[in-house]
Amino acid sequence: MAELHNPHDTLFRALLSDPGRARDFLRDHLPNTIAGQLADAPPEIVEGGFVDEALAGSQSDLLMKVALTSGTDAFVYVLAEHKSTPDPALPLQLASYMVRIWKRYAGTGTARLRALPPIIPVVVYHGAEPWTVPDSLRDMIATDDPDLAFLPGAGYILRNLRAMEIDALSRNAALRAGFITLRQEALAFLAEIAGSLPEGTDLRRQVLEYVLRVYNVDLDALRATLRTGGHNELEALMGTIAETLLEQGEARGLAKGEARGLARGEAKGKVEGKAEGKVEGKAEGKAETLGRQLERRFGPLPRDIAARIAAAEPDRIEAWLDAVLDAPDLAAVFAQDRPH
Repeated sequence: MAELHNPHDTLFRALLSDPGRARDFLRDHLPNTIAGQLADAPPEIVEGGFVDEALAGSQSDLLMKVALTSGTDAFVYVLAEHKSTPDPALPLQLASYMVRIWKRYAGTGTARLRALPPIIPVVVYHGAEPWTVPDSLRDMIATDDPDLAFLPGAGYILRNLRAMEIDALSRNAALRAGFITLRQEALAFLAEIAGSLPEGTDLRRQVLEYVLRVYNVDLDALRATLRTGGHNELEALMGTIAETLLEQGEARGLAKGEARGLARGEAKGKVEGKAEGKVEGKAEGKAETLGRQLERRFGPLPRDIAARIAAAEPDRIEAWLDAVLDAPDLAAVFAQDRPH
């Protein structure tokens, strides 16, 4: 399994990168006046993204080329806003992304500049706070005179997943399961999600991985819930994913440690520096993994506990990692270090 830096982006792309699911998404979420102009052919997923690098951790995007019944083409640009609180600058960002799409489409050809295809912007939001962003860039311009409001984009179509009824999320069962997961409600709809995502599919694994990476979930409780519900395959898959995430945490720490070790080791030789980095990297990776597992089970760590982990020797971190599996609370993990 490839390492995933942004679980929101990964699940969003997994849901919509399939042409069949993308077509169902457009049918479910575009206004009838627009959806009625789409040809029967599934959309073509256009590679590449347009989100600013600084916003890549909180936004995801997908560009689709769609055929119209008129015989021409259009683009549908789907921008997913992953922040729990909506960003009031989004219309401005969206306008800049649309301009980038047109620029890339036109290239250096003047003929294309005279016949730019329509771009249908769709914003997908699943944050907890109500949507308070202006409906269009026009609403952000300080003038009541329409002759002064020159706009690169008049507005966008908002699909607020949190505000929708479950059945309205999609007629496509897999899409609905994915959107429920993005809404942070997967644990309440485990049976539906398990039935909607067939065993052995990539999307089934990606949805479960999203839950393990993003939800504040008690791993033992989740295993028990899956077992009680007869979801044995999901329980086994959960163990595999958790083990992989643990290995990835150690690998990230190893890479960081090697880099620092090489930098500090220039004076005494690259070989020694690399060796020092490997040792430090493994320790850092285990400390990072321990912190992540503790937060998943018991919530945000107190400062003294975080400092204690950062200063601990590798063998002590190993013991705490073992204790996380069965400890009923945070104090129990570190109880073995207290004087008797």
